[in-house]
Amino acid sequence: MGIYFENFSEQNFMLAVLHDSVTDDDLDAHITRLLKPEYDQPGKTGLCVVCKNASTKKLSSRALISAGKRMKQATFRQKGKLAIVSNTTVGFGLAKIYQIATEVAGLDETRVLRGNELDTAMQWIGVSDFSSEVKHKVDQLESE
Repeated sequence: MGIYFENFSEQNFMLAVLHDSVTDDDLDAHITRLLKPEYDQPGKTGLCVVCKNASTKKLSSRALISAGKRMKQATFRQKGKLAIVSNTTVGFGLAKIYQIATEVAGLDETRVLRGNELDTAMQWIGVSDFSSEVKHKVDQLESE
């Protein structure tokens, strides 16, 4: 699976990093995991980073829209924030599709930013303390 995931439960923060090849099935499995009761605490902040080496050739806009609609079930999205940072143009466009699907569903506040705005994204969702850890993980996954 081309999605790295880490949950920081004490800080009510989740990190997802898309790297390598990401398929519709990968996204579906990731959403299914997020909908488990262990992640149900409302007001979660999330950061999703699309790495330079992420391939979205096998990821359809239909799967992104479906993921956005499925996330209506996630109680942690209530009063939460999600920042999506993309290091690729295609990833940025796909993230905008997801953002539109979540806005239509009336979920948390979602912001899509370019790769050079990772610090801005982390500040906006209030997890700047994790900056070096997140950057290290992204660098590691981009170099694989």
